[in-house]
Amino acid sequence: MSVDIRVQPTPNPNSVLFHVDRTVIEERMKQFNSADDAAGSPLAQALFAIEGVASVFFMPNSITVSKSPGSDWDTIVPDAEEAIRSHFSE
Repeated sequence: MSVDIRVQPTPNPNSVLFHVDRTVIEERMKQFNSADDAAGSPLAQALFAIEGVASVFFMPNSITVSKSPGSDWDTIVPDAEEAIRSHFSE
């Protein structure tokens, strides 16, 4: 089943919002500030595996990914979309 993802810029140029047509998290929100924080969350771990990802913020139907200064959205966004699709396709 195809996963619908809509990418939206945010007021912060270092963050992008991914709207997902799946439940990302049952809680109201969950923030991961490092790969160590992401232990126990396969999706957060997959996003931190992408070079340049600095933090990940889950909400029920969306994910905000923030990048390190100097990192390029042109490489992060497609990789993040693939990580999200892969996670929900399992």
